[in-house]
Parts: sequence; C-alpha cells; structure tokens
Amino acid sequence: MRHVLLILFCLVAGSVRPQTDSLWKVWRNEALPDSARLTAIASLSWKAVFEQPDSGIALARMQLDLARRGGAPRALYTAYNTLAVGYKLRSDLPAALDHFNRALEVARSSKDPGRTAAALSNMSTVYKDLGDLPRALELLHQSLRIDQDLGNTAGVASTYNNIGNTYKRLNEFDKALENYERSAALYNELGNAKGRASALVSIGTTHSDLGQREKAVRELQEAIAIYRDLGSRMDRGKAHNNLGQVLTRMGRSAEAHAHFDTARTVFIELDAKDPLSRNFYYSGEAYLAEGRSAEALRACRQGLALADSLGLLAQRKECTDCVMRALALTGDYRGAYEAQRSFLSLDDTLDKVNNGREVLRLELVRDFEQQQIADSLARVKETFEQQLAFDRRMADERGRRGMLIAGILLALVIAGALLNRLRYTQRSKKAIEHEKERSDELLHNILPVEVAAELKAKGRAEARTYANATVLFTDFKGFTQLSEQLSATELVDEIDACFKGLDAIVGKYHVEKIKTIGDAYMAAAGLPDPQASSAADIVLAALDMRDHIAQRRTERLRAGKPAFEMRIGLHSGPVIAGIVGVRKFAYDIWGDTVNTAARMESSGEPGRVNISATTYELVKDTPGLRFEARGLVHAKGKGDLRMYFVERA
Repeated sequence: MRHVLLILFCLVAGSVRPQTDSLWKVWRNEALPDSARLTAIASLSWKAVFEQPDSGIALARMQLDLARRGGAPRALYTAYNTLAVGYKLRSDLPAALDHFNRALEVARSSKDPGRTAAALSNMSTVYKDLGDLPRALELLHQSLRIDQDLGNTAGVASTYNNIGNTYKRLNEFDKALENYERSAALYNELGNAKGRASALVSIGTTHSDLGQREKAVRELQEAIAIYRDLGSRMDRGKAHNNLGQVLTRMGRSAEAHAHFDTARTVFIELDAKDPLSRNFYYSGEAYLAEGRSAEALRACRQGLALADSLGLLAQRKECTDCVMRALALTGDYRGAYEAQRSFLSLDDTLDKVNNGREVLRLELVRDFEQQQIADSLARVKETFEQQLAFDRRMADERGRRGMLIAGILLALVIAGALLNRLRYTQRSKKAIEHEKERSDELLHNILPVEVAAELKAKGRAEARTYANATVLFTDFKGFTQLSEQLSATELVDEIDACFKGLDAIVGKYHVEKIKTIGDAYMAAAGLPDPQASSAADIVLAALDMRDHIAQRRTERLRAGKPAFEMRIGLHSGPVIAGIVGVRKFAYDIWGDTVNTAARMESSGEPGRVNISATTYELVKDTPGLRFEARGLVHAKGKGDLRMYFVERA
C-alpha cells in the first residue's frame, strides 16, 4: 500500500511540477509580451496564496507592478483580488478590505459588471468577519442582482453561499440553510466540485447547529473527500476542524482529535495562524469535555498565544475562558482567578464602545423629531390659512363687519395655539440641541473627530494606511501582585486617576489615544491627521507620562500606600487605522508596528521610556532630548532589536 501511495504521489507531483516550471519560464522571459507574463504570474500567485499566503502575496505584488506599467484593468483587478485574499487568509482584515475596495474601483471604472459583482461579494466576507453584518448583506444583495442580470450562475451560487454565512452569523439558521441549498444545487448543475464542497460544509455545520448531527457528519465527510480529490489543502483543513467540532458535541472525542490533528498539520504547513489558533481552542474544548485538564490547558494556551500575536480579541477571549476552566479543573484556583480577571478585561475591551451605536441612534431620533416639529408647524400654518380664507368667504356672504370680528377672534385663537406650538417647538429644539451636544461629546470620546465626522456623514468610515505613525504602549510593573493589596474600589480609583493624567497629557501634545486594555494604555501620533502630531510629540508625551506616574508613586509611598511603576515603549512605522464592528465599534490600529511597540514596552524598564531604532532616527535631533544606547536587546517574537532609553537633556 505504501508503494502504491508513493507512486500516486510521484504521478501527481510529476504532472503539477512541469506546469509550474513552464509558468515560471514564461514569467522570467522578459522578451515575451506583458500579457503572457501577466497570465503566468496570475496563475502562480493564485495557486500559492491558498497554500502559502505570504508567498502568494509576494507574487501578487510582482504581478501588480507589471499590471500598473501595462495599465490593463483586468490584470490590475486580478492582482488586487489575490492580494486581498492573501491578507484575509493571514487575518489582516483591514488590508484585505483595502485591496478588495481597490479591485472594486478598477471593475467599476472599466465598466465590468461581472468583476464588480465578485468584488462586492468578496468585500462582504471581510465586513462579516469584522461584525458589520448589515453592511455585508447589503453588498451581497447588490452582487446577487448584478449576477442575476448577467446570467452568471457561478456568481449567483457563490453569493447565495455568502448570504447563508451572514444569516448564520445572525443565528437565522433556516434562512441560512435555504441559501446554502440554493448554492449547492447551482454548483451541482455547473459540475463545480469545489463550490459544491463549500456548500456542503456550510449545510453540514448548519445542520449541526440545528441538532441534526448525524446528517452533519455525512455532509462534512463528503466535503472532505471532494477537497482531498481536488488537492484543496486549506479548505480540507477547515472542514476537518468543522467535523472535529461536530464529533466533540456528539461525545466522539477520539474521532474528533484525529480530525483536529489532521487539520493542525495542514495549518502549520501553510502557516495559517488564524485557523490554527481556532484549532487549538477546539482541541482544548474537546479535552475539557473528556476531563483531560492538562491537555486542555496546553492546547488553549497555544491558541491564546497565537490569538494574542494576531490581535484577535474574540479568539483571545474564547481561549482565556478555556484556560480558566482548565486551571479550575486542575485545582489551580489562583491561576483560574487570574485567567478570569484577564477574561473580564477582554470582555470589557470588547464592550467598552457600546455607546457608539447609541449615539447614531440618538442622531436619527433627533432628526426624526425635528421633522415631526417641522411637519406640525406646516399643518398649523395650513390650517390657519384655510380658516382665514373661509372667514373671508363668510364675511362676503353674511356681512363684512360681523364676520370680520368673528374672523379676528378665530385668528386670535389660532394665533394663540400657534404661539403655544412655537414655544413648544423652541423648547424641543433646545432639548434636541442639548442632546446633539451630548451625542457629539460622547462620539468624540469614542472616536477621533475626523473619523466621527466621516461616520456621521457616510454611515461608515473607511480604513486608512498611515506610513509614518508612532505607537506608544504603557504597562504597570507587577500589576497583579499590587492589585492584591488593594480593594476592588481602591484599585479602580487608582487606575482611573493614573489614566486621567495620561489622557490630559495626550491631549496636551495632540496625540491620539487608541484604547486601554486592562492596565495597559495605547496611543499613537501621526494619525488620523498626520500633521497634528509627530514622533517628537509622542516621545515628549511619554516622558510627561513617566513623570506623572513617578510623582503619584512618590506621594502614595509617602502616605504608606501601594503604588504603581510604569514601563513605556514606542516604535514608528506603517499602521492601518479604522473602525471595526457594527453593534459595538471602536477606532483601532493594526500592523507589525503595533506589535513591535508592545515589545518595546515589555523589553523596557520601570520608570524609563524605551524606543526603537526607527523612532530614534526620527527624534535624535530633537532639542532637549538625550539618549542612552542599549545595543541589541532580545524581544519576544522579534529577535534582537536595537533599543534606546530617552530622557530630557
């Protein structure tokens, strides 16, 4: 059997390798027409992006460079689309959305309805992952109408599947199943095996949610077999993950672990960190269901580390909850308590901007009330004018003098009513203006002014790339140990006092506060208005923050009270900034610059401001600053990085 498998592998490799080699030969031959080279690199990048997303992205960038020189819209669209898919597979959702949007602009400007529909459908998947489900459905229905008008059956089938995914996120399982089955039927008509497998996965997981688990197992097994025949490794890995979850719910843990192990091997080979993080979490939950606490703890901690490195708050929350329950099962109640505190902090981070949607609701209510008042005044005016006209006719018929008196009396009555209505209107307008001021103040506490204005004007704010931002992180040393010396009220009061001081400092230097996460504080310069603040501004702000916490520490120690020490780290580079979420949204930033800034903080010392070499190059000539070179310092996950302590001269 082993020899048969080896022969089969060699046959497959032998058939695929020459095709790949021939494509590379075409791409490398610069004497060939650009159109031929673009076709070759497009095939190479599209194949690579699903197997090795980083490699696919690198190839798509080469494809984009050549497409830009040639100016061919179709080639540009294909390059942007492949880049977007690669970033989505790497869980870089803002970058994925940016490139899907560029693909959409190319399709629209070249009047290509088919690719316009595809881009709209692709963008919807990112909005779904970001939690903006109404926006996702809106884009999907736009895409569906275009494909139906074109008679594009494959596009319609794909969009039905995406609509089903969105309804599933809304827990409307019957609507989801209806759309999945439409998709499967259309793919079956087309003979599209991969599309049918995708629909089967969706149908199977939905049947599992509805409690029909035996049916779900059969459908997922069929999908896995199709993906195996097609050589679709990433899709097969995800289907194994799904089947493992269903089997866990059925109490068939041994079978579930076999599928999780198969999926994990695929994800590690493809460096697919997002699904790998979920795989560890699903394995941990399966171990917990068996009472195997040590294995559950190991798996969930691995998932948590990956989710933490990717900045995936929801997955961090799931994994932290799993860690907490595993620790409690082992009897480590102190560790479970710490995990619970971390879980609650993540929960608070996910919920802290809930008022944002309420602000928009108040805006809509205010507009509605203003319209009601305007309509009411118009009706009063119309009634008054009609009554006057009637009075004039009556005066002509029954005698001008008598009816004139009656008309005047009636006019006075109506005028009195109108006056009362106007007074009510003025009071209402004042109340509405007051509510608007409160709404604006609340919105500006949640979002930058520029972003809030765009959100109110358009109903959404687009993500943007900032090439030269400087990110600041702070963290309290020994926070957990110190917090045990304070009551809950004292702890909250002290953190509040510290962070209020930091808020005042970022306002002084026009630096943008991004968020707080537990005892950590995050801010950035150079965004959303790149001219408002610089790297030097945020370094000066960091020194003021250090002094503020140091002064507060001195005062509390003098009074015999526990006090915090703070580390501060900064790094400069490109970031993507934007709003995420729909029911609870927040302004946030992403990118490797953010991760490196966090490492600057953790690699620093209490009471010192630690900056990267990149930030140093930007501020080294700033008057009033002096620097202490630290040489190469090891940073977790980053290797050895050159760092500097900064002080006032």
